[in-house]
Amino acid sequence: MTFRIRMLPSGKEFSAEKTETLLEAALRSGIALKYNCNNGTCGGCGGRLVAGKTHDTFHHDFVLSDTQKAQGHVLLCCTSAETDLEIEVNEIGRAEGIPQQQIATKVERLERVQEDTIILHLRTPRSQTLRFFAGQHLSLAIDGVPQRSKSLASCPCNAMHLQFHIRHVPGEPFSEYVFRQLKPSQTIMIAGPQGSFTLDESSHRPIILLAYETGFAPIKSIIEHAIALELEQPLHLYWMAHKPGDHYLKNLCRSWLDALDNFKFTALDGGSTAGESSWEASADPALGLRDMETAGTAITTGYPDLSGYDVYLTAPDSSAQEIASLLQQAGLPEEQLHLDVMKRF
Repeated sequence: MTFRIRMLPSGKEFSAEKTETLLEAALRSGIALKYNCNNGTCGGCGGRLVAGKTHDTFHHDFVLSDTQKAQGHVLLCCTSAETDLEIEVNEIGRAEGIPQQQIATKVERLERVQEDTIILHLRTPRSQTLRFFAGQHLSLAIDGVPQRSKSLASCPCNAMHLQFHIRHVPGEPFSEYVFRQLKPSQTIMIAGPQGSFTLDESSHRPIILLAYETGFAPIKSIIEHAIALELEQPLHLYWMAHKPGDHYLKNLCRSWLDALDNFKFTALDGGSTAGESSWEASADPALGLRDMETAGTAITTGYPDLSGYDVYLTAPDSSAQEIASLLQQAGLPEEQLHLDVMKRF
């Protein structure tokens, strides 16, 4: 049985099954709520029931006072709905509101999607699911290997299972280790989240997204978050890969295209010559700039007036300003451009 949950004071709504906790249902729906332990110990996920009926799903050690109980206070991690609800909750409105976390994760899977690209799947402990906004990045640390900052490619709605897209860069210690030595069940320490490249949930403007190479990772996170939120405005994804056929999750994009009425997908490539690799394009300012000019031209040809759009863009640091200027010349206001600058390593 499914119930509708209306949150106060924001008025946002999400659906909850009778068999899941309110916290689980909210996170699954892409709602960023304040919580800590997720097991009824700390009281960090407290809310106040305004209308409707709930029941305790799990025992909790945190003790609510008689006054709190009389006022309708509940712990969202241990409470399920029995009817449609209205409930006062503590939402996290901005990236700055998410606390910094350090979590020991385990390698769940190493998925080689093409010769030089691996999707690294990490699993957090059930009691330490990561709180983050779609599009943010983390520091990944492996014993004996220089740590790397990598964008999350997964949706906050499934925060126990984290994805990172790793491109093999010859001679770069972290990617060399991932490709040659990293094993399932090995421990990776994550720290963060960081970054303000996040979805503006208050905007109802159509959305254009441009991903460059493995910069698809944070764009994927944002798209999956938008799907979880059931956003109604149109989304158009452009994915620029330096080499033809290098869109390593093209089938996923096609599945979005089939399933969503408001989604479009355009695959672009830089038409690289033989022997010219993707990581070289990311490192070479001239090659990266050429690729991004091609992508920018495709967008401005399809959308000559960008004044009414939000644009989310990943770009090499060598070409970030140029592509931003190109889009702004087509009328894109500065505050509607969301830019994530990619570093080579």
